[in-house]
Amino acid sequence: MKKTIRKPENWQDFESLCKKLWGELWEIPYEIKKNGRLGQPQAGVDVYGVPKGEVNYFGIQAKGKDDYTNAKLDAKEIENEIEKAKNFSPPLDVFIIATTANKDVKVEQYVREQDIVSRNNSGFKILLFCWEDIADLIEENRETFNWYVNESNFRDKYDVEIFINDFNTKEITINPKFENLTKVYKFGTEPFNGNYASFFNIKPHSLFGTNKTNHAWCKIEIIIQNTGNMVLEDWKLHLQLSGNINKIDDCSDVHWMLSDDIKKHMRENRTTYAYEEDNFIKYIPVKNSPLIQNDNTYFKFYIKPLPNLDPISINWILLARDFKKEGVLMIINEPVIKNRTETIWVDKLDEVQETITEIIELVTEDDS
Repeated sequence: MKKTIRKPENWQDFESLCKKLWGELWEIPYEIKKNGRLGQPQAGVDVYGVPKGEVNYFGIQAKGKDDYTNAKLDAKEIENEIEKAKNFSPPLDVFIIATTANKDVKVEQYVREQDIVSRNNSGFKILLFCWEDIADLIEENRETFNWYVNESNFRDKYDVEIFINDFNTKEITINPKFENLTKVYKFGTEPFNGNYASFFNIKPHSLFGTNKTNHAWCKIEIIIQNTGNMVLEDWKLHLQLSGNINKIDDCSDVHWMLSDDIKKHMRENRTTYAYEEDNFIKYIPVKNSPLIQNDNTYFKFYIKPLPNLDPISINWILLARDFKKEGVLMIINEPVIKNRTETIWVDKLDEVQETITEIIELVTEDDS
């Protein structure tokens, strides 16, 4: 990350980055302040605050270098900033020089020497953070990382859109099928209706080997589109589902009669992983394939909702080498429930039960 993360485009953005980063490091995101306004004397301090657990103020001087001024940080400039910081009121406990300049062993040695001199004379502690140091801290502090990469000047570099079932769609309606089954028990012999399989209680699939299809399962397709102008590398997508969910699956187990060998083959070559207990889906592209600009890819999974109208939310997060983005997709559940009555004939009076009504999943003996 520290080798590829881009420096801020101007010194104003760098000052804002320092405020955000050290606000998180010091655990005072709402108490850390910029010093004065543009054009006012700042006594060598651009950002200041009292870190959590401390009593006295810490100050930061944000020095934009290299990409902004084509200048390097040198000993004379460091000395001038230290002298100005001595005039900050109230006195500082720690003075930090943060710079977009790259690390330089001579400059770092000079700052260490000045730190010893300052502390031996009851002055503040002096620390230097070059760009590589700052990039490390950005990577290690989640809030600053998300803010800097997603909300700052990286928006024109990396971006994605996540759709559901069709481009430009982030909300869909599904229609899982159920039966409102009423079981009526009757004493006697079932009248013959001309259906020999039914009369002798023989199921069609036992004769012809046909599959069953559970129509309560719904296929969900997720589309990932690279809308930025940079290639997404080392990326993956996580989906956290919540709401009206019975089960989820990552391959077409909706067909109950698939052989174990076929299921095993499907799972060994999959890119999608469903964690049913957590209602969590993970997608990893084949061989970590990059997603180039303006291109898209997609994957599918299956969901079996409960037979009610409660919606399902999908909170997604895309993680890539230099990028992260989050969002939400919605599934509106509108189940189709058909009424069916089943008569159960029994030979003994004591086997007659009360009429039972329950909602069950619609399962057919073919693919219709």
